Amino acid sequence: MVLFLKQTLLFKKHIDKISNSTDLYYFIFWKRHMSKSALKILDTAEKLFNENSFVGVGVDLIRDKSGCSKTTMYTYYKNKNQLVKSVLVARDERFKQSLLGYVGDATGLEAINKILDWHTNWFRQDFFKGCLFVRAVAESNQDDQDIISISKAHKQWIKELIAANCNMPNGEALSELIYTVIEGLISRFLVDGFDETLATNMKNSINQLFNINQNL
Repeated sequence: MVLFLKQTLLFKKHIDKISNSTDLYYFIFWKRHMSKSALKILDTAEKLFNENSFVGVGVDLIRDKSGCSKTTMYTYYKNKNQLVKSVLVARDERFKQSLLGYVGDATGLEAINKILDWHTNWFRQDFFKGCLFVRAVAESNQDDQDIISISKAHKQWIKELIAANCNMPNGEALSELIYTVIEGLISRFLVDGFDETLATNMKNSINQLFNINQNL
């Protein structure tokens, strides 16, 4: 019981820091020290938000699906807005680890192709429901600046990863184009379903443009 109370106090402190600090990724360290209940609530909320929407999922549904009481939920997350922020930061951490692990030591065109392939593998998954960060912005209002900031930072990180591997004449324009193609495919495949031919054609076109710019 004493250990539980200590965990709860520590968790509440780090959640308050997330809400009040511009350094939202402070959460990454503390996620590894969450109680099982806090993690279960977080994972359940992410699954429900991804399958449905942020607006359409209430705390009662999260409570029922997680098997945790509402009192336990509010012990770790003082409101739904805070839970949404925690879900986005946790998802961002997992996204970065997965993508960087897939890219590995590759650079230049090889890295760009790995970034494209990673996204294509995601598009093929049965659970693909589009970008949760885009949805978060779409469902936010002017009072949700933290949520919008987390989502913008996530997208900016992807842009910078692409740009770091387009170090050549017209590299900035090329990296913006690659980023825009990826974002466009996220929406396209969400609405129309995955198209292997289209994904391959987009990758081939990007490779051609990359090689043309590299030889300027």
